[in-house]
Amino acid sequence: MHVLFISQYFTPEVGATQTRIHEFARAGVAAGHRVTVLTEFPNHPHGRIPPEYRGKIFTRESMDGFEVVRVWVLARPVKTFWTRLGFYFSFLGLASIRGLFLPKPDVVFATSPPLPVGLVGWIVARGRGARFMLDIRDLWPAAAEALGELKKPTLVRMAARLERFLYRHADRVTAVTRGFVTHISKMVDDPQRVCLLPNGAQVEVFDPARRDDSWRARHGIDGRFVVTFAGLHGIAQGLDGVLRAGSLLRDRPEVLFCLIGEGPVKARLQAEAEAQKLDNVRFLPPVPLAEITPYLTGSDALLVPLKPDPIFDTFIPSKLFDFLACARPVILMVGGEAREVLEASKGGVFVTPGDASGLAQAALDLLALGPENRARMGAQGREYVLAHYTRAVQGKRLVEWLETEARIR
Repeated sequence: MHVLFISQYFTPEVGATQTRIHEFARAGVAAGHRVTVLTEFPNHPHGRIPPEYRGKIFTRESMDGFEVVRVWVLARPVKTFWTRLGFYFSFLGLASIRGLFLPKPDVVFATSPPLPVGLVGWIVARGRGARFMLDIRDLWPAAAEALGELKKPTLVRMAARLERFLYRHADRVTAVTRGFVTHISKMVDDPQRVCLLPNGAQVEVFDPARRDDSWRARHGIDGRFVVTFAGLHGIAQGLDGVLRAGSLLRDRPEVLFCLIGEGPVKARLQAEAEAQKLDNVRFLPPVPLAEITPYLTGSDALLVPLKPDPIFDTFIPSKLFDFLACARPVILMVGGEAREVLEASKGGVFVTPGDASGLAQAALDLLALGPENRARMGAQGREYVLAHYTRAVQGKRLVEWLETEARIR
């Protein structure tokens, strides 16, 4: 069987999408199948294409037993409505063309968002006579509206029509939460085609045995209670609440919020923290996936936030599983299913999204628990993930569905 994965974002970019598709590709190879990944030139989230890709339209490379085919995209450091539109549609055009000339796949698996990636998958699958599977990680256009990326009513209607078209024309739809499955099932003729394929943790990567506190000494934060967020500094994460919590804890210098990563709002957050003289909020540069675990396991608590909006109650951030796997207490600022997962795991505490005073109090409460109780809480979180949410288990499940679709073809 030949599987073509289509994802606008992919390794060496760092993020949940990249990890999800990379692990799925590895699972396909481990099962003895031929795997190709069609993706963009690396640029996310900073919007700059590396020198080795410049001046090219297409490239090919090998990675972990599968082939990676890349296409040029209109990437820009400044994210505006028009630059995002150019970014998405340049991938739509070039990936569709390149995909039609790749070796014939048996199954095409396209992951969204961005929603145009699903259209690439449909075009390539229908053009090559392959089965089409659509993977839904966020609900578009609802999420884009919540983030202010789509404001024009005409564009919202067009995106909603494309959403319904893709759901109805996919041979199978996978979604990362039960809420997504319910939403999509209402739009298709046969709800049995919609399957739950949640995210999970790379438990061999996010392993508490890899603890190394030397990074704390390097950054001068030994002896402090460190609450760490690691990931994209974007609109959806609602990181302004961390600054407000830091302001509320000025008189508790033993508590430090550490924000690791990059993203479109990081410069603004840094400027605001500096203007407010928030010595208890520290910004660190992005850390590669292979090196991030010591930063997480060497923290006292880990933060998983999203901005307050009802749409995000249907989301489960993939970093929730990774952070729980690190056996550190998690402060979760996401409601709905994500809260259900956290409470079932007993691996952390919930704070209402956007509640800065609640975040500040949660940090103080975890500090007061003491090391032994925090260790017990963290261990419960990891045990729950090992039992229910690992990337390896999800990868095997997907391979079974891919094989089923290939036989139908």
